[in-house]
Amino acid sequence: MTGPIVLVGLMAAGKTSVGRRLAADLALRYVDLDAEIERRAGMSVDELFSRHGELAFRELEARVSEDLMPGSDAVVAVGGGWMANPAARGAWPTARTVWLTVSPEEAARRVGSETGSRPLLDGENTRSVLARLSAQRLPAYGEATYTVDTDGRPIDEVATEVARLLGLSKD
Repeated sequence: MTGPIVLVGLMAAGKTSVGRRLAADLALRYVDLDAEIERRAGMSVDELFSRHGELAFRELEARVSEDLMPGSDAVVAVGGGWMANPAARGAWPTARTVWLTVSPEEAARRVGSETGSRPLLDGENTRSVLARLSAQRLPAYGEATYTVDTDGRPIDEVATEVARLLGLSKD
């Protein structure tokens, strides 16, 4: 295996849940990039956005990506905008990226009323914001090595498909 497995996609695509399951299934280390950013900053992603803005967050995201350098023994869940951040993406040139697709409707359903911890959703219409973000990031997401649809699918099924695509399934 070469390079980390990096799960990318829109918020609520299942990157964290699938990442944890995939790492457990493959006996690999799991890394949540947003959690690493929060640890480094000493505050939540939401607080980072509100205090310093998205640009400062993206710069920190790139620095943490450079510093982290996950090895090939890791499954990494990244924030929804990571794939569209060339500085962050460029930090892991050997990463095998898996785009977990989700429709804006499904993502809005999954987010539900939990928009307070999602800085890009705060105070706006969830579905329309997710549709806009999806459209803006589509070219970057489209550069992922693999694509797996998550709409209406359980975590186990998505993790199994990711492992199969990567040639790492235990079956």
